[in-house]
Amino acid sequence: MLRRSFLRLGVLGAVVGGVGLELLRKTQAKTRSIWEQFISQPTFQRPRNSETVVLEIATAPITVLGQTVVRGCIRQLNGQRGYTTSRDKGINLELINQLPVPTTVHWHGLILNNAMDGVPFVTQPPIPPGQRQRIHYQLVQNGTFWMHSHYGLQTQNYVAEPFVILDEEQEHWADRTITVMLRDFSFTPASEILNNVVAGERGGGTAMAKSLADFDWHQRRKLLTQQWDQAKQRFGWTKEEGVLMMAPDVIYDALLANERSLDAPEIIDVEPGETVAIRWIAGSAFMSFFLDLGDLEGELLRTDANPVEPISGSVFQLALAQRLTLRIKVPEEPGVFPLLALGERSNLRCGVVLRSNPKLSVPDLAPQTKQWTGSLDFNQDKQLRAQNPLAPHAVDNTIPIVLTGPAPKYTWGLNDRFYPYRDPYWVEEGQRVEMVFSNPTPMGHPMHLHGHEFQILEIDGEPLAGAKRDTVYVPKGGTCRIAFDANNPGIWAFHCHITYHHVRGMFNVVAYRSADLSWWNPTSFSHEHLPF
Repeated sequence: MLRRSFLRLGVLGAVVGGVGLELLRKTQAKTRSIWEQFISQPTFQRPRNSETVVLEIATAPITVLGQTVVRGCIRQLNGQRGYTTSRDKGINLELINQLPVPTTVHWHGLILNNAMDGVPFVTQPPIPPGQRQRIHYQLVQNGTFWMHSHYGLQTQNYVAEPFVILDEEQEHWADRTITVMLRDFSFTPASEILNNVVAGERGGGTAMAKSLADFDWHQRRKLLTQQWDQAKQRFGWTKEEGVLMMAPDVIYDALLANERSLDAPEIIDVEPGETVAIRWIAGSAFMSFFLDLGDLEGELLRTDANPVEPISGSVFQLALAQRLTLRIKVPEEPGVFPLLALGERSNLRCGVVLRSNPKLSVPDLAPQTKQWTGSLDFNQDKQLRAQNPLAPHAVDNTIPIVLTGPAPKYTWGLNDRFYPYRDPYWVEEGQRVEMVFSNPTPMGHPMHLHGHEFQILEIDGEPLAGAKRDTVYVPKGGTCRIAFDANNPGIWAFHCHITYHHVRGMFNVVAYRSADLSWWNPTSFSHEHLPF
């Protein structure tokens, strides 16, 4: 009875200001009692010890385009954002919700215990304000991940940070390793953006969108597109005449790299001739990216957390929620080297700057340019090959996935259905499972499966032994086939990682027949957009 009562609290509606906070206060006592029932399970009762790292889910100021604003963060008690550990240490964390609203933390890309996956109303209730949750498990992976709230629109509000698991191999990749997290930013509150998009207002009604009111999206113009040169085995830019297809759902005010806009980028001093590995994380809510290394060339070593046969180039694709590890050789001649991230279907950019002589000045870099990019495609994924492919196995279960939308009132779905509903994609432990995607919608979608890694086995009808990932970008008009082994029992979220899409219905779960579905109630799917 307590569980059902709590789950009915899930849909509080799109509330703002004092109304939302008053509703929160009225339900706080009941919410806490249900939370205490959940947290009393033995899984969460490991005692805190000297090795426990405390992570606060809180707020912090950042400066964007010269203006200081407050956004969310996940930080250690010393103020450091994010978390780095090693595979042998495992995870030993305590989360504290310092926000005035409920929240959760999902560990994106990690294969972990289902109860700790952090999806509200699927694997757990949300963490009430002021409450704590212990997270502990042994690691079976290493590489670049990220952690983020899976509650409402909180990823857009920056409740998201890097999460890195070190190993000896990666320590030998380069002389130093840098982590860069990319985000999209608007001065307009996320809940207001969503309301505007649902109402049909172009670009989410942001200040930047209004400044482009007279922009002709259907005028043919030169667009920056990525091109693979087979002879030289590298990517580069080409300018092709085309149109931007359609106005982006959200037109942002800025893009950020490590919480900084390009008018004041992070400057990283390096040594001439040294090798730098960069962990790129697309921690945005809507935006995917092109990575432009300028005059430098990089080797792509990992996609998400998995090694691939290296490919080289100066331009790479990084879809929302994905990660790439690139290795770059700094020239012997001292210089300043901007490493830029260009937003998909956008004229915005951000990035960091490598500088091999501290006396050199960094030139002004415009956060907004006249040149627009096109859309991501399958070009890069067609070149990638996994170093540790799936073992040969007959397919036991095939799940067709037709991406759907936008339906009226900005609803997005899977197979012409719009979550919430209680009809999971069923699997059984030990099966080799395939998902076959087709995307007839007018834009690309980064599709993410929790708790598993999969391999791309076919793109647009062409078989390949592609990269292993946890998030695959399916472009407009594209088809692809992925496969994974059902070896991690539970109930696992599966969804488009564009925040505004999965809260509007492009979401479901992959459920094992043996799974405990006690906390899953789709009628309580979180559409809460409480401000903080």
